Amino acid sequence: MELLSSWCYDGSLPESYVMPPERRPGNLVVPLEKSIPVIDLQCHDPKDTIQQILKASQDYGFFQVINHGVSEELMDETMNVAEEFHAMP
Repeated sequence: MELLSSWCYDGSLPESYVMPPERRPGNLVVPLEKSIPVIDLQCHDPKDTIQQILKASQDYGFFQVINHGVSEELMDETMNVAEEFHAMP
C-alpha cells in the first residue's frame, strides 16, 4: 500500500492550504494531565468504548487508541507522512 504523499509530494504546500496567521486559532485550552486518555478497542463492551470516546473527545479533543488492528508498517508510513507535512514551510 502506497500513501498519497509518496507519489505527489514535491516539497511545497499549495497557498490555498495555508491559513493566514490572523485567522489561526490561538490560546487553545488543553487540560494538563499526566497522560491523555487511552481507549482499548478490544474492550468487550461496545457501549463502554463509545462512552470513553465521547468523554475523551469532549474533555480533551483527542485520545490514544490501542488494540486497533492497524499494522505497524502502516503506522510507520503514516508517521513518515506526518513528519514530511510538518517539515514543510
